[in-house]
Amino acid sequence: MASMLSHKRVEDYRPGYPRFAAIIGAHAPFHISRRFARLRSRLVLLKQDQLSSLEANLEAVDANETKAIYLGNHRRDNNPARKQILQEIDCALKEYDELIERNHRMLNHESAQPLNVASLQNWVQSTGCLSRDETAYLGAEEDLICVAAQTDTFLVRLELLLERALLSCWSGFAGCFRSPISRDPNVYIFSGAFIKRFARAAAASGVVLLLLLPVIVINSLASTLLRLVLIVLSTAMVIILLAVLTKARTGDMFVAGATYATVLVVFVAGTGQSVC
Repeated sequence: MASMLSHKRVEDYRPGYPRFAAIIGAHAPFHISRRFARLRSRLVLLKQDQLSSLEANLEAVDANETKAIYLGNHRRDNNPARKQILQEIDCALKEYDELIERNHRMLNHESAQPLNVASLQNWVQSTGCLSRDETAYLGAEEDLICVAAQTDTFLVRLELLLERALLSCWSGFAGCFRSPISRDPNVYIFSGAFIKRFARAAAASGVVLLLLLPVIVINSLASTLLRLVLIVLSTAMVIILLAVLTKARTGDMFVAGATYATVLVVFVAGTGQSVC
């Protein structure tokens, strides 16, 4: 029985939500949901205002307290209004903190890639097995997130780019490396291992070229001034790419740029040319 379930294709599920859930479950980047950022902001504002009101009430009770000893001795404080307000504040803060933590998790999810969103939209339109109202969430592109873990967004974007490039350049690519998850010839879910390895190889080649090409060019230059200009441009390019393609912090980018510039300067000095 387990073997039969493991080999089920998307088309083996009944049309509607069973088949839609199957196509989403077959490909991690298809786990796309709405962030509901506006609604979350609305709830935060309401909870925040509730706490502000309770804070004002507490300050008013403290200001109108006739027995000063109650303000300096909690054990003797018999003011029922203050105790009631503090209990309400405690409950409201718990709800507020939980809401903030939930929002923090949701807002930190990566936005869904437009290509994956378009793929789901095309599948829904071509099959026609789901209500338009219940799949309209795919149209809120700015509010969509991918809940699948994406440790390296640059590699994810590179994988999508490579898929599109290979599809347009090689007609047999879809048949050779597509996943057997669906029998529909219009459904292209490629083998994750192949695309990931190809993307990693392409990224590694680009990094090696970026780091070593300036060394080769510097070695061919006789002018010290041109060498120094190339060091500045190469270091700037490395830092810009780190800022654009990764989530490196400012301090990390500074260290990486300084290290790279130092290596290039040492290389120039090692060639027997004076850098002064």
